[in-house]
Amino acid sequence: MAESGLTEQKTQRLVIAAIVVLTALGLAASSALLVDYLRPLPLFCSANGGCAQLRSTGWAHMFFGLPTPAVGVAGYALLALLALLRGNVARFAHLVIATFGALAAGLLLFLQFALGTFCAYCMTVDIGSIVLLSVVLMRVRSEADVPSGRSALGIAALFALAAAVPFVGNALIKPRVPDVIAAEMKKTPPGKVTIVDFIDFECPFCRQTAADFQPALDKYRGKFRLVRKQVPLTSLHPHAATAARAATCGETLGKGDEMAAVLISAPPADLTDDGCTKMAVGVGLDENAFRTCLAAPETQKKIESDEADFKAVNGHGLPMIWIGKDLVEGAQGPDRLREAMDKAVSEAGG
Repeated sequence: MAESGLTEQKTQRLVIAAIVVLTALGLAASSALLVDYLRPLPLFCSANGGCAQLRSTGWAHMFFGLPTPAVGVAGYALLALLALLRGNVARFAHLVIATFGALAAGLLLFLQFALGTFCAYCMTVDIGSIVLLSVVLMRVRSEADVPSGRSALGIAALFALAAAVPFVGNALIKPRVPDVIAAEMKKTPPGKVTIVDFIDFECPFCRQTAADFQPALDKYRGKFRLVRKQVPLTSLHPHAATAARAATCGETLGKGDEMAAVLISAPPADLTDDGCTKMAVGVGLDENAFRTCLAAPETQKKIESDEADFKAVNGHGLPMIWIGKDLVEGAQGPDRLREAMDKAVSEAGG
């Protein structure tokens, strides 16, 4: 009987140890992901790796517009609290929350496989959630609880440290604006915001983002300098290259904003040489000058230079807009764009 009791105690200690390790890892990885979602450039993930690619998809803000890692941090914080509580009710609640976490993790793992894009921190969180469920189930069966007193305080401190370390790193290591963006900021008059918009005029998400951004631009008209850099995704959008040349010529010939406005709203089928020429004439450009510009080697060189700038800032998807020092990736909606513009204007002293 005594030996059986010792074996049971050993099992309980191992179960609690596994729960503590898995929960601390989940908290740390979720916090690191959240920090990277809140920075213009990532601190922990590769700037052009799987984490960054997933951040540019709609799944990055799948819960009421919140960054998905924020939900992960909240979920793991709740799991940490339930791990510290004792008794049948706490153990059952722990199992329920761990089950929901494992189901969500399974969905997110499936999405990574479906997209063919993998994030090391995401995998840590998601696989850890699934493994944690099995360990919490063992906790329920063995009736294992964290010892009261100093042990509980020590484990609580470990959980707090795991969640806090990434945010401490974020506070100590300031975001660095890429050289391409910094160079454009130097060209902007004092008191104005620099906006660098990497764009494909046939991209549906770019078109939606342009519509979402327009109210903020109207609000702060005269308080910003907008630079458009052409990134035609020709493998996806057959008319993107022509639209990029048309937009570049609009800039060259002094009607950049007007040309961009008609290109972004035109039916994609109209983004041909003839269609773009009609648009150019409609905004007041000379037809012959525009056609000459479309065919000019300098126009293509300018687009290639823009594409090189996109690579230099570790671009991996569109839309991608720098608003001051803030990077907005993916179609994040008007609220995110307005917040970024309000912040940038405030920082510029506008």
